Amino acid sequence: MSARLDEAEVARLAPGLTLALPRLPQRGRVGEVRATSAGSAMELHDFRAYQPGDDLRQLDWNAVARTGELVLRVRQDEVSPRVEVLLDGSRSMGLSPRKAAGAREVALLTVEVGGRQGLTPTLLWGGARSERVQGPACRAALRGTEFEARDDLASALGRLPPLRPCGLRVVVSDFLFETDLEALCARLSRGASALFLVQVLDAEDLEPTGGEGARLVDAESGVALEELLTDGVLAAYARRFEEHQRALRSAAVRARGTLLTVNAAEGLRAQVAGPLRALFIAGGGT
Repeated sequence: MSARLDEAEVARLAPGLTLALPRLPQRGRVGEVRATSAGSAMELHDFRAYQPGDDLRQLDWNAVARTGELVLRVRQDEVSPRVEVLLDGSRSMGLSPRKAAGAREVALLTVEVGGRQGLTPTLLWGGARSERVQGPACRAALRGTEFEARDDLASALGRLPPLRPCGLRVVVSDFLFETDLEALCARLSRGASALFLVQVLDAEDLEPTGGEGARLVDAESGVALEELLTDGVLAAYARRFEEHQRALRSAAVRARGTLLTVNAAEGLRAQVAGPLRALFIAGGGT
């Protein structure tokens, strides 16, 4: 069953917020001057490291000769003022009604605030049936989302429409799955001028509770991961969780992204005033 999406709270918050769009410094990573205005598509905008699949014709051979690294020229049209929201549709995101609703609300608030700023919002839904929607259709899509995918976000990327160059990409997930985190974050940052990873966690994600017959269960497969939740099992989970969080933060930084972790139980308003304040800047409006 779908959890309730609090559209009224999103509507109350959106007018007072703006998205933290990337501020472009005057010089690129390899010392070349960046463009500071939104000119033609042929205007040089930035440089970034080459990634497999990039157009080799855009390599900056002067930079390659200076640095010994493959450096790609990025043109103005590749970082157009778009906001792209990728929402994890796996079963673990529906662990509780509050977690499911919280993930939807963060995604909807990003779309609504971006639209008010004149951006073109795009929603990528990483569910069992992946899809891409734009503009007003994003709200309807978020109302109807079911967190039912039996695999994780890293796997869902293989069936999603390709990520497109954009000014801002916001990925909403719990990121609680086994994968190469550095490779995942590098893939998520590709083509985006700024990347935010919004990690939505439930109380049971943060601190599982024991009790008679309680077990750790994989939310996607339904397979029990541990025996009964003894104090020792819970302590081991806490250690693995901290190690995972450190690795995720490190991977985000290496991809020039920002990790924001929220407790779904706190509600959207508290999240915006707290852990999400780096993404949603107060004092906006149109």
